Amino acid sequence: MPFPPHRPRAAVAALALGVCALFGGCETVRPAASPEPVARSAEPAPPPAPPPSAAPGRHATRLGPYVFYHDFELDRDDPLFTALEALPDQVYRELRLPPANAVIQVFLFDTQERYERYMFAEKTGRYRHLPSRRAYFITEPRGGGADELKVFTWMGDHLRTDLRHELTHALLNGVLKNVPLWLDEGLAGYFELPPAHDGVNGPHLDTLRRGPFHPDLARLERFDQVAQMQKPEYREAWAWVHYMLRGDPAARAVLLDYLQALRAKPNPGPLLPRLRDAVGDPDAALADHLSRLDFPRRK
Repeated sequence: MPFPPHRPRAAVAALALGVCALFGGCETVRPAASPEPVARSAEPAPPPAPPPSAAPGRHATRLGPYVFYHDFELDRDDPLFTALEALPDQVYRELRLPPANAVIQVFLFDTQERYERYMFAEKTGRYRHLPSRRAYFITEPRGGGADELKVFTWMGDHLRTDLRHELTHALLNGVLKNVPLWLDEGLAGYFELPPAHDGVNGPHLDTLRRGPFHPDLARLERFDQVAQMQKPEYREAWAWVHYMLRGDPAARAVLLDYLQALRAKPNPGPLLPRLRDAVGDPDAALADHLSRLDFPRRK
């Protein structure tokens, strides 16, 4: 697991005040006055633990377009950060999109229990209407400006993949008017993998090849609720995106043109008719593409 949590450092007064103003619900602890001078120096007492239902916010670390909020120390030299800082350029270059200026807030919980309590608790969870998942990207309206882009996850074994997946959502939504649900998930599934994989998700590919697999892009394009996307739908969305980006050049042109259309308006219509016009039989082309893919090498 990258940069495992350690005991948090004592927050300096200025940072503590800033965090309180931003998140609320925390309190400043001041040491009691000593009756006489103390001859030796003493380690400052650690700040109180955050409430279990609060979002992380004791520390804020800026890395590229992201601000990580966390209650434990992060190792800025961890290779994960280098890869994440390179992700925006990879996404925008591959999809021929202009870079966005939006700041992406990443709330990194130290445990799964704290994350799930904050997100999904039955009565108090902030996003209890959503199905329980390891990580989420959330857009929240901000008065008088662009939406706030927020990612929530915890220090689990899948942290690297989960962050790449959710940050891809944030990067896309920072530059496009809207991203259809299936396409949002398909692109996130493509970019969640290290660049050396060339977008090939080995477990997805293995499951699809073993079948039965009956692609239905028209069905995916009708989805508009997160709960409609289950494992089979995530696999199919990934397969369509990989085919269009790494299969037929004509299909790639369709996808890139569609993304440009999404820059101008939120609903440019379905993608499938455009794909049919370009490649004839998309289902057969997808099946052929999957049959020829090589599995990524293990590093």
